[in-house]
Amino acid sequence: MRPAVAVPLAVVLLACPAAGSTRAVGPGAVVELSADRLATALPVAAAKWHSGDPVDSPEREREVLAAAERHASALGVEPEAVAAVVRDQIEANKTVQRSLHTRWHTDPGGGPGTEPDLSRVRAELDRLTPELVRALADAGPALRSPDCGADLARSTREVADERGLDRVGAAALARSLASVCP
Repeated sequence: MRPAVAVPLAVVLLACPAAGSTRAVGPGAVVELSADRLATALPVAAAKWHSGDPVDSPEREREVLAAAERHASALGVEPEAVAAVVRDQIEANKTVQRSLHTRWHTDPGGGPGTEPDLSRVRAELDRLTPELVRALADAGPALRSPDCGADLARSTREVADERGLDRVGAAALARSLASVCP
């Protein structure tokens, strides 16, 4: 068990959607849902910190990818393309988790005070992933347009700014979207 200290509330709030924000459409919806998924990195990292579990969870990752592919197939979306996006989401989340673990190893007094219920966080991810797949399906034409990369980059900067993401968070958000535009 790791030392128990509180995570500053500001850290948690910065990762959450802006108050009063409305869900975007097209590439913007994909970016917002990606940021929502990324906001789970803090409680996942805290749960793994307390349990001593590694950041990587290959079995869980396979389950998430398989579920996303099934959902994509049901929506008539290319499962391999969706799997690439969800894989990027997972890797981005792990980037944030590793950054937090490094910070907490360097400053054990700055680590998480309580152990979040990982099953509740995973339930949130299980809710968000199909929403992300649906957003990818809905944004299909925009994601195939020549402007996709520029639109995605603009939306990414806007969401990172709205949510007050730090350098690691903003880079992780961009990483989570690497496979969105073909």
